[in-house]
Amino acid sequence: MSALETDIVIIGSGAAGGVLAATLAEHTGQRIVLLEKGGHFTHEFFDQRELDMTVLLADRGARATVDGAIPVTGGECVGGGTTVNYALSFDPIRDVWNGWKHEFGVGPFSFDRGSNDFGITGLNMATCLADVRRRINVHAPSDAEINDNNKLFAAGCKANGIPTRRFELNMIDCIGCGFCGQGCAYDRKLSTMVTYVRDAQRRNVQLVHHCDVQRIGFAARGNDRFATGVQAVVRPTTPGSEANSVDRGPLDIRAKLVIVSAGAIASPALLQRSQVPDPQQLMGKGLVLHPSLPIGGTFDRQLVNYRGITGSIYSDHFYGSHGFYYECLFDHPMNAAIAIPGIGPDHFAIMSQYSKLAGFGVMLVDTPNSANRVDWDASSGRPAIRYRLTQPDKARLRYAARVGIEIMLAAGANEALLTSEEQPGTMAATIFKKRQDAAQCEKLEFLPYQTLITSAHCQATLKMGEDPKRSVVNSRGETYGVRNLVVCDSSVFPASCGANPMISVMTLARYQATRIANELNRYGLS
Repeated sequence: MSALETDIVIIGSGAAGGVLAATLAEHTGQRIVLLEKGGHFTHEFFDQRELDMTVLLADRGARATVDGAIPVTGGECVGGGTTVNYALSFDPIRDVWNGWKHEFGVGPFSFDRGSNDFGITGLNMATCLADVRRRINVHAPSDAEINDNNKLFAAGCKANGIPTRRFELNMIDCIGCGFCGQGCAYDRKLSTMVTYVRDAQRRNVQLVHHCDVQRIGFAARGNDRFATGVQAVVRPTTPGSEANSVDRGPLDIRAKLVIVSAGAIASPALLQRSQVPDPQQLMGKGLVLHPSLPIGGTFDRQLVNYRGITGSIYSDHFYGSHGFYYECLFDHPMNAAIAIPGIGPDHFAIMSQYSKLAGFGVMLVDTPNSANRVDWDASSGRPAIRYRLTQPDKARLRYAARVGIEIMLAAGANEALLTSEEQPGTMAATIFKKRQDAAQCEKLEFLPYQTLITSAHCQATLKMGEDPKRSVVNSRGETYGVRNLVVCDSSVFPASCGANPMISVMTLARYQATRIANELNRYGLS
């Protein structure tokens, strides 16, 4: 067995873990080890082949709810989701965080740049957000970078009186290859893998990848229970990955502070199998995952659909009234073929028009429900994800589908389609040629295996708050049951953060790392 002794161990190298490692290394002289379950793949490895690049994803892209009905996509590589996402960058929504403050006592998390949260000079969300935006070059694309697919979406919205906005993106000098989701082969997408993790390594943070963390270790001191490190197994390095910093095999890491940043699926599973005290049975419950419904359309001309910047236009017009966004993106052939309805000749007829297809999606801001949850399944050795749309969420998604079909037809599509085999109302299939047919979307049931719902934004499984009867961690991310064990990722959000979560997670990580650097004595560090 290999052994490491360090001051701080961070589990996960994505939007949270990468920022935590770099920020703590920047502001302290502590020894830090950064662990990642996946491999360390860099731009030379990214070959823009869909099947090859599933190695960057949890369960090679096959992770799903226990019934197999909803794919639950997540990055599992150095950089995590920031390596495989589409660079869509939404600032934390102040009203959401203020709402958490009032409902759960979460705070301070001030958005005033003059605030000194926790009595720490200059600590506030506004400053941390500015730091993150600057480091990853968040900006809006130019007119020249808007491809055909996004222009059609904008035109359809305009024809229906629906305003649109441009995404902000964390890129620099994008060449428009259209393969953001398979890792950027040109290092133009500024994931944590090419920014914060490299910053951390330059400051002597030790990165260990291919690392399966089995459990968190504890020790009793008086009446308190303290985290003392982690037990892990390092797998053989996958071909194409960078070399590892330790040998394969069992690994014991002793640390004074353990930070869990493995994401809203893996983090609760780790705490559960480590038997972190959970007297209120809250861990893993209330999962939200932003259910998404793709909407497609066929046109009578060749389109630039995924090439260029894949996603540049969205609409938040219905966010306040109905709790959903329209986001313009487009999939590559393999995933498109999975989503497109029909079998045999019907399916082939649509796929043969791939170069004439346009698409965008509904992203629903779903409501927390304790029945939607993550449980560690010891028999299978993996998290069990249970999720069902609530009836109110189904009603909102029906409305979003109807309006989405109207948008696609108004953009000039010959026909619009949903990723569904249902036969709503009087329709034989979810293929719409007339605007009035869109009303049949009110009959959709979103049945498992008949309608494809996707997800990628898991949150709220280790909720943060100041009442231990309602929350797993406090506002510092400290677990109520174990000292010197901090959770910092999207799992600590009390509910949906209200938008694509990457920047919210990175801002929170910058905030908590800055706080920890100024409160080292709290964790027995100096």
